Amino acid sequence: MLRINQVKMKTGHTEEQLFRKTAELLHIPVQELLELKIIRQSIDARRKPEIFYSYSLDVKVKNEAKVLHKFKGRENQVSVQQSAAYSFPKPGIKRSRFPVVIVGMGPAGLFCGYFLALHGYRPILLERGKCVEERRKDVEEFWKGGQLNPESNVQFGEGGAGTFSDGKLNTLVRDREGRNGAVLETLVKFGAKKSICYEAKPHLGTDVLKDIVRNMRNEIVRLGGEVRFKSLVTDLEIKDFEVTGVIINGEERLPCSQLVLACGHSARDTFSMLY
Repeated sequence: MLRINQVKMKTGHTEEQLFRKTAELLHIPVQELLELKIIRQSIDARRKPEIFYSYSLDVKVKNEAKVLHKFKGRENQVSVQQSAAYSFPKPGIKRSRFPVVIVGMGPAGLFCGYFLALHGYRPILLERGKCVEERRKDVEEFWKGGQLNPESNVQFGEGGAGTFSDGKLNTLVRDREGRNGAVLETLVKFGAKKSICYEAKPHLGTDVLKDIVRNMRNEIVRLGGEVRFKSLVTDLEIKDFEVTGVIINGEERLPCSQLVLACGHSARDTFSMLY
C-alpha cells in the first residue's frame, strides 16, 4: 500500500476524476490503480477565490516497486504505508462470575461497553439519566420553558454531554495503534456518514448522533450486555482494597469483577463520593 500526500482537486469533483488524477500523479495508466482510500481531506483556500480539496490517499497499484522508484527522494509525496489495524487488548485476568460494570454512557462508557460485548464479555452499563429518546424530550422542555430534570438534561443521559453539541469529533493526529480509525469506523457502522473517516474537522450532527447511540446500545444488548437507565451509583463496595460491587440509587447492591468509571466531568456528586 502506498501513501500519497497533497493530491489537490477542485471542489465538486467525482470519484472517477480523483482516480484519474491519482493515476496521473503516479505516472501510471488508470487501470493499474487497483484500490484507493481517502485518509484525510482538508480545504486549501490559499488562492481565493479558487478553493481546492487537498487529499492524503492510500492506494494499491500493480507494480508498487516501480512506482516507488519513480519517487525516490520525494518520500514526502509518495511512500510505503503500513496500515495499523486496531487490535483488542488480551485479557490480563481470568474472567469472574461477576460482570464488568461500566458507570456512564457517554462516548467512553458506550465504546467500552461495545468493545467488551463484541469480544465475548457481558458488561452491565449503568446510566443515571434516561435513554436518548426520552432524554431528548427533557432537553427540549428545558430549552422551551426552563424546567430542569436534574438527572436527564444536556449533561446527563445516554450519549453523554456531547450529544447536544452537534457531535463534534476530536481525532488523533497520529493513530499508530489504529484506535482512532476503529472508533470512526464503528460510528460509520452504526449510522454516521463515511466522510467522517477522512474529514479534517468531522462532526456527526445531533440528529444523526441520537440514532448512532441507540443503535450501539441495541447491539450491546444483542451481544449479551445489559443497559440500565436511571441508575445512579451512590457508593462503592470495597473489600481488602478491591472494588467488589456498587450501590445503585442508595439501595441496590450490584457485584462486579471490574469497575469502569466513565461518568464525565459534570458528575460532581460522584466525585464527592469518591473523595
